[in-house]
Amino acid sequence: MKKLIAIISVLAAGFIGTAKADITMSAGSSLEMQSIGSASNLSIGGSLGFAFSQDLGNGVTVTMQGLSFGNDIDSVDNVQSGGSLATSTTRVSASNVDSLTLVGFGTDASANSAGFTNVNAITTATLTSGGEVDADAFEQISFATANGTLTYGSDVEIDYADLGVGDVLSSDLTDTGLGTATSAMSLGNTTGNGIQYATSFGGTALTIGYLMDNGGGADKFDTSAAAENTMAIKSAIPVGPLSITIGYTSDSTAGATNNTMGGSTSMAAGNGTLSIAYVSSDAAADTTQMSAKYATTLGGASLAIGYSSTDKAGATNTNDITASISQSVGTGASIFAEFVNRNGAAASSDTSAVLLGSSFAF
Repeated sequence: MKKLIAIISVLAAGFIGTAKADITMSAGSSLEMQSIGSASNLSIGGSLGFAFSQDLGNGVTVTMQGLSFGNDIDSVDNVQSGGSLATSTTRVSASNVDSLTLVGFGTDASANSAGFTNVNAITTATLTSGGEVDADAFEQISFATANGTLTYGSDVEIDYADLGVGDVLSSDLTDTGLGTATSAMSLGNTTGNGIQYATSFGGTALTIGYLMDNGGGADKFDTSAAAENTMAIKSAIPVGPLSITIGYTSDSTAGATNNTMGGSTSMAAGNGTLSIAYVSSDAAADTTQMSAKYATTLGGASLAIGYSSTDKAGATNTNDITASISQSVGTGASIFAEFVNRNGAAASSDTSAVLLGSSFAF
């Protein structure tokens, strides 16, 4: 792998006339099996990614978000995995109907419309499932200096207030198919075209983000138009033995503003680390969430247990318990098990699941 990276770097340097460019490549694969209700689901996935950076020689390092491909449970909406078409909708051209004369009905437009149905019908279909390959290519560029890092892109994510710690699951398959939570946290639109600046001073980390258009997804957009925007700020402050993080997000969409505030802290406890968090959102319905996590090691294995309780106005509370254990079985390889249980899900739905898996990094 190191030889391959070296060869790629040399070739790239030859093209651009400098040896300062760094090109890194990463790849991984996973094999997972989930047991939920009476079903057993198997997932085989993998990923491949490239990243590029360049030292300008003046104290600035430019990093470009590279090309990545994924084929796992998080990419099930790919067209290649089988999109389906919605039931077609029939439309009738009224002008063509009204221009016809039906014997016995005269020339009245309404009578002719009644006599001729589905004239010049146009059938359309909509892709209900399916999408694009999970390839986030060249959507962000960062400029790093000694004073901080400025990032610009069309897919910037600034959900800084999302500080809940109760979910310790690493696989997207583990809770797939679980009953829909009656109370769930909604943060609004926190991804789109915008900028982010991260810096630190005196042991305090500060991150500021602003989305000029929180719709996102386009490399070109009209900044003079009435775009819907989002601003956010996050700060991590050491306080004695504690590490405290506070985040705030204000999302403006369709004339409404949603504000979300979150805080989390962690400290050493026993042979591990205890974390707690609180998040409050005033979206369409006021929602609060309290969560906690304890992470430790047992021999060579990593163990984590998480709990969260979400309370949405007008809905039953939803309580989630998650747990995970992972054991290394060699360089870049590990086996793991995960568990999730949900109290406060839709009626007649699965409330718990178990997953066994293995992962490999190349």
